[in-house]
Amino acid sequence: MVFNRHMTTGSTPRGKTIRVYLVDGTPQGLRVVERNGWTGSCLAFARADYIHARSKTQLTRTGVYVLVGPDESGERTLRLYVGEGDDVRTRIDLHQREKDFWTNGYVLTANDGSLNKAHVRYLESRLISLARAAGNAAVDNSTTPPIPHLTESDASYMESYLDSTLILLPLVGVHVFDVLNAVGQAASSSSTASSLEGTRYYFRSQLTYAEAVDDARGFTVLEEAKGRAETRAMTPGYDLLRSRLIVEGLLVPDGDQQLRLVKNYVFESPSSAASVLSGGSKNGRIEWRDANNRTLKENQEQVSAGA
Repeated sequence: MVFNRHMTTGSTPRGKTIRVYLVDGTPQGLRVVERNGWTGSCLAFARADYIHARSKTQLTRTGVYVLVGPDESGERTLRLYVGEGDDVRTRIDLHQREKDFWTNGYVLTANDGSLNKAHVRYLESRLISLARAAGNAAVDNSTTPPIPHLTESDASYMESYLDSTLILLPLVGVHVFDVLNAVGQAASSSSTASSLEGTRYYFRSQLTYAEAVDDARGFTVLEEAKGRAETRAMTPGYDLLRSRLIVEGLLVPDGDQQLRLVKNYVFESPSSAASVLSGGSKNGRIEWRDANNRTLKENQEQVSAGA
């Protein structure tokens, strides 16, 4: 399989070709993900397939790895652990015995063997910091190790490697490093941030006011959105999501009658966003309107009609 992902330099989009090799011919099995012009490689595998993954050369190299699974503590939906090693297989063998939570693993190495111990310690520290900043998963690492000293050229190489990594991981289902930390901006691994692309929508109801962006990531409600504290009849799944956001501290009390969203949040659908904020089941395609007061449904129908 080959994926093309658009990157942007200034205002000019650039396409990137991503190769996904299905080792055993199935999309659920071992996958090797690479990018044109990049010497790195990502091996993705389910824990059930670790017996096959550990025989791959990627696990004998110096690299960094990410283990992801459900968070049984209930603090978050997911839990992750980031580690590094000169021989990654030795480290994951240990976690196979001692860590129960993880269900999927991702090993990041370099095909030309160019990663050394300082490099992977740098990547480990950066990935843990990104995961903590994103807040999408509980981080199983007890501390964030300090970033080791690298030469300017090596640090630049690692940031470039990290940029490629953060492009590849979502293609194998890893979104725990995605950071949306400023109104209208999506943070990347570097200091630059690109504006969220997509149509702005607004939701106004009793005690509820929110702004959102509909784009390829999902339906992103921007921080500082206000929602209704009191709940009415809700679809069970939306009620559960609302409760989880409150427990995780993403929806916090704002006076006696409202809740406030403290950071940008990507909802799975416009309806889940509208329902969680209003405290009752809503059809998001009708409730969310653009600056011209057109509903999301109207805009979608216009696109499908070829207008």
